[in-house]
Amino acid sequence: MVGKISGIKEKHTAVTAPIIHDKYPNIFTFGEPSLDDRFALFADEGMRIAEEAATKALHEWGGDRSRITHLITYSATGILTPTIDFRLHKALGLSLSVKHHSVSFLGCHAGVIGLRTATEICQADPSHRVLIVCTELSSVQVQNVDPAFTRLNNIVTMTIFGDGAGAMVVGQPLPKTETPIYEIHTCKSMIVPNTEKSITVMVTQHGLDANLEKDVPKVVGTNTGPFVTSLLEGFGLDYWSVGWAAHPGGKPILDSIEKNCGLLPDQLRVSRSVLENKGNMGSASIMFVLEQFRRQARIPGRDWTVALGFGPGISMEGVLLRNIYQ
Repeated sequence: MVGKISGIKEKHTAVTAPIIHDKYPNIFTFGEPSLDDRFALFADEGMRIAEEAATKALHEWGGDRSRITHLITYSATGILTPTIDFRLHKALGLSLSVKHHSVSFLGCHAGVIGLRTATEICQADPSHRVLIVCTELSSVQVQNVDPAFTRLNNIVTMTIFGDGAGAMVVGQPLPKTETPIYEIHTCKSMIVPNTEKSITVMVTQHGLDANLEKDVPKVVGTNTGPFVTSLLEGFGLDYWSVGWAAHPGGKPILDSIEKNCGLLPDQLRVSRSVLENKGNMGSASIMFVLEQFRRQARIPGRDWTVALGFGPGISMEGVLLRNIYQ
């Protein structure tokens, strides 16, 4: 039943089950401690897809890699030391003086937090160029507990989450040398009070132990409207004159946003499409939503997009973008 109502037709894994059985057997062996296997798999495959995403972003950006001044990586599905940012620096051929750091276990809103953080860095100095990389291997954290003894929350989590990586370069573009896609105009953050227990995740020897309270969709939906109103304030925009790049956290969440904000049926189409075809990829999801937005035909009169992220807390993140892609 969970699978039928999830709104997901397919999702992807970075590595096939036979490879996991062969190289990391404890991950799929009921009851076996498997944290070492999980992080070993993340070290191999998480790095691989992170590098692929970053390489694609750098290519589309078109600038000189030596101009990347900051590298920030995000993931909630694995931890490495040296960290992903350190390893990517060499793989991507970035400057030895690049300022870099890795952020772990922020949650699904980390991609939008990355956009906000990069914006603030670039506002401090127009010469700054920030490469953001989000990589999630949710399949690494599937619980190896007998389903008969697994909490429903963990079954739901395993059903909706998929693997994925995305990357972006944020900076102030130079004519003819760098290719802009979106223009960032404002960023907002909001903590929903008294939601400390709404979304929680613990790392265990048997995978991630997740808890999502039943009222999460309602809480997200009822708070999104006022939050977006504050994001649009001063720009002469309303809910129906912008594109909605909402984090595809799940069908009930998207349904709640649409209902509470009175959106038109097409306004969450891209978020629903990403959920349907790739699942919830955590921090990387917003990258896929924004990518699909620019690949579709532009809707006359909608020259702006709001990028929205929701994560543990519940915390809300938003960025107002002007579409300048061709």
